[in-house]
Amino acid sequence: MVAVLAEIVIESADPTAAAAFWAATLGWSQRRHEPGGVPWVSASGDPAGDDLKLVFVAAGAGAPATRLYLSPAGASQEQELARLAALGATRADPTADRPWVRLVDPGGTSFSLLT
Repeated sequence: MVAVLAEIVIESADPTAAAAFWAATLGWSQRRHEPGGVPWVSASGDPAGDDLKLVFVAAGAGAPATRLYLSPAGASQEQELARLAALGATRADPTADRPWVRLVDPGGTSFSLLT
């Protein structure tokens, strides 16, 4: 039997803000798991669906920073940087000379945008 990746759990200082950012970034539906009100996003928005879900939980005090790697398709890096900034992302290292750019989402999670 083959396993299917169902969820990626992302720790965040502000799970609600992070979920809203990633829902807008990916064009996915944002939902909340009850009980507990844990925010999550997926392409279908169906909690019983087989599509991948990003689940956002509060990071514990002193938890190490979480970093994601995102590789968008269909847009130049400059276009995607502008779009993500308009959604609330901030650059973490504006002077770095690398093929990726480190950003921070509104929930405080660091991620890298690859070319």
